[in-house]
Amino acid sequence: MLYNTHFHITTWVIGIILFLVVLSLIKKSNQKAAKITHMVLRLFYVLILVSGALLYFNNYINAGGSLFAEAIIKSVSGVWLIAAMEMILVKVKKSKSTFAGWLQFVIMIILVISLGFGRLQLGILP
Repeated sequence: MLYNTHFHITTWVIGIILFLVVLSLIKKSNQKAAKITHMVLRLFYVLILVSGALLYFNNYINAGGSLFAEAIIKSVSGVWLIAAMEMILVKVKKSKSTFAGWLQFVIMIILVISLGFGRLQLGILP
């Protein structure tokens, strides 16, 4: 169970790093490297979703009350965060405004981190 948590956190950290790398490659107009790295990032999106689903089904499916609700909110926020990351990258590639994407990104990352590490039982704060 603890290994699932570490795997999920590791995939998120690598995903955020890859997101920043793809963003910088797009801005430097290195399209081929950006495309390859973006595909690797999309693979990490799948790993994040699978590891998050495993965490949810192993730990929170039978939880009741506010713990269950917070796990659902964290899950939806995590998927929303992935969507915001993808939206930012696509809009930067098309040279469109990314304000809405960045706003969603900031709100969702704060929500995901505060629920994941602070409120839910597998976080670092009991």
